Amino acid sequence: PGNASGKYFSNKPPLGEPSKARRESLKKHNEKAPITLQNLCPIHKYYAAADVVLEQFKKLLKEGDLDGAYIIGRRFALFSTVSLPGHDYYTSPNPDLIKLRLKNQKDAQWVTTGVERIVQVMDNEEIQKQNAELERIRKQREEQEREKMEWEEKMKQRLTAVESSSGSERLNVNSDGEEKDLLSKLASLNALFPREDADEEELIPSAPPQHDIEQNEELPPL
Repeated sequence: PGNASGKYFSNKPPLGEPSKARRESLKKHNEKAPITLQNLCPIHKYYAAADVVLEQFKKLLKEGDLDGAYIIGRRFALFSTVSLPGHDYYTSPNPDLIKLRLKNQKDAQWVTTGVERIVQVMDNEEIQKQNAELERIRKQREEQEREKMEWEEKMKQRLTAVESSSGSERLNVNSDGEEKDLLSKLASLNALFPREDADEEELIPSAPPQHDIEQNEELPPL
């Protein structure tokens, strides 16, 4: 069991690999480069904007919209880790700003963990899709193989029927030929050896013609 478990995990694809194409497509069509913040704008307004994006992320997660949550989650994480630290007041010793910064950092960590879990779910979904597609292809090939075997069996039966019919015709032809050959031989033998009763029949006078008998009957009696 230990070896089997180790083998199973060794064959498991790296995190994000199965859903890589899906996520790359989402980023290509929805993601923009992190913005540069204006120092003239109070940083607490940017923190407030980040909170709005955070609520959007939570809402999408609750609705089960993985693609939307992935995009919004990355947007929040990039804004919190790239854009906000570029503001001049990000490291301000002001207690209120420190509190906002710490909250934002905690939120960013939570969102980042959430995005990683979204990637795991995406991976599972893509693996299931791939397995379903492989199963569909397997069944399709089995069906094609079954139809091929049925077709071959029908062709074999037809060929057998044709061969049987041809054999019967050849048999009839051979029988007719043998019969004709036998009659020909008998005719030759008859020509060489005429029947003995044929000569005897020639020695016996033939009966008078019928019309002569009728004429005698018409003569008057003596």
